[in-house]
Amino acid sequence: MFRNLQIAVLAFTAFILLTLTGCAPTAAATRGPQYMFWPPAPDAPHLQYLTTISTAGDITGKQGKFDELVYGKNAGTDLPFQRPYGVRFFNGAIYVCDATADCVSILDLRKKEVRILGRTGQITLQKPIDIAVAPDGLKYVADTGLGAILAYDANDQYAGKFSLPNLRPVSVAVYQNELYVADITADKVRVFDRITGKQLRTVGEAGGSGKGKIGGAMGIAVDSSGNLFVNDVIGCLVQKFDHDGKFISQLGGLGTGPGLFVRPKLMTIDSENQLYVVDNAFQNVQMFNDQGKLLTFFGGSGSHPGAMNMPAGICVSDTDIDLFAQYAHPAFQLDRVIIVSNNFGPEKINVYGLGHLKPGTTVADISAGRVQGLFGMAANVEDSVTADAVAKDMADTQPASQPATPPASQPATVPSAK
Repeated sequence: MFRNLQIAVLAFTAFILLTLTGCAPTAAATRGPQYMFWPPAPDAPHLQYLTTISTAGDITGKQGKFDELVYGKNAGTDLPFQRPYGVRFFNGAIYVCDATADCVSILDLRKKEVRILGRTGQITLQKPIDIAVAPDGLKYVADTGLGAILAYDANDQYAGKFSLPNLRPVSVAVYQNELYVADITADKVRVFDRITGKQLRTVGEAGGSGKGKIGGAMGIAVDSSGNLFVNDVIGCLVQKFDHDGKFISQLGGLGTGPGLFVRPKLMTIDSENQLYVVDNAFQNVQMFNDQGKLLTFFGGSGSHPGAMNMPAGICVSDTDIDLFAQYAHPAFQLDRVIIVSNNFGPEKINVYGLGHLKPGTTVADISAGRVQGLFGMAANVEDSVTADAVAKDMADTQPASQPATPPASQPATVPSAK
């Protein structure tokens, strides 16, 4: 899809939703909808900003109280978002980890309801920072406060936990029957049997950055062949290892230009083995092909629709695209959706669509509503992120001072979803 994209024209345009219900019409409202695409005109679009999820009403279609939602009556009219982090989209629902709110919010778009995971039951969450969902519906939540991985079954019920002494998990990924856990304390990735919780092997060496050595294991992702990608937040590198843990290659490096990183966070890989890396200093997402070449980047700080504000988590999906079709330009065909979490600002969950112009349409068909502009790479990275925001972000990956439930010293067995 992006093979012929030129790096020189990678950039951004804008999508503006007319959602000011109850307000008097404005001049902008009378001009019709506007849309934000990447890359900018005059190139054909490959990515569109679709919508933002900020309130419970965005899911339920209601403006009622939060106590109308599923899983208990809780005060407030908003979602329990404070600082969203890891996200996954599965079976029509978005699972959002929030290390500050101490829970995982389940935004079920298909059922139009919101559920809360981890505030009640045998074990409550402390600092859930990332989540992985297996094809069988088992969910694995990395909790830095508990120093453990908590498992939930296909019905989102607690199924067990496993850990190791001093484990500090900050990212998780599933490949077949294996669970990959980025341990930022050990500077390596631990591979577990995702059913029994037994550690099978480790990947990477501590004490450096690059060529197999990891200075700070943060985001991880696994491609369709079982190759592991590890985001080294200290070296600002993404390293690639084969299934057995042998170093293959690396991309990125510290810098403020396209293809480089300053504060890389979580990552994901799509069905075409294209890699997406969040950088919350650039406040964008950079996208690479399966050969490690930069394809595009999108987001950026600012007030434009689709802008990001300390982004942290990301996921991509080829399924349940129909749930977002209403936001796409009539001439734009959605192939998959990309969901990004923002730590700050009202736009907590941004949704983007990857796709192409529909057959029989041209760039001219979207020109009337296409917002012009260049967005995505901060002109001054230092100005785009405050010291307070960085401090809060760092705190999310720290373990709790006194865990309510000490992590198990031995891995626990996780029941099968069958």
